[in-house]
Amino acid sequence: MKISKQLQVQESEKNVMQFFSSLADETRLHILLSIAENPKAVNEIYNFVGRDKMTLSAISHQLKQLSDQGIVISEKKGKEKFFELSDKFCWCILRDAFKQFDNDIQIRCKKCEKINHGAKKSRRDK
Repeated sequence: MKISKQLQVQESEKNVMQFFSSLADETRLHILLSIAENPKAVNEIYNFVGRDKMTLSAISHQLKQLSDQGIVISEKKGKEKFFELSDKFCWCILRDAFKQFDNDIQIRCKKCEKINHGAKKSRRDK
């Protein structure tokens, strides 16, 4: 039983390191910021990051990596694929990190919206 708990902790540590590693890469951070408020198509993300800084292929590669880690999710609409922040993470951590350095960016956190909406409903139900 003790070994199982230790393995769980090690797996969690690995996941936390992968998450923060993704945020620590400048390109991936720009990608995440580009979709912080609304889903965007790959070309919109490419324009946000900067066509002069990176190829479309490189952006797609980074999006695949973020998607494989569950950090972003995508939905295909016609021929285009739209990416957005995964709602399995609380994105307030990223918003708060920017606030720490005097930059008040807007990041939509679906996870907290769900929590807040649930709390409001339960207060109304009482």
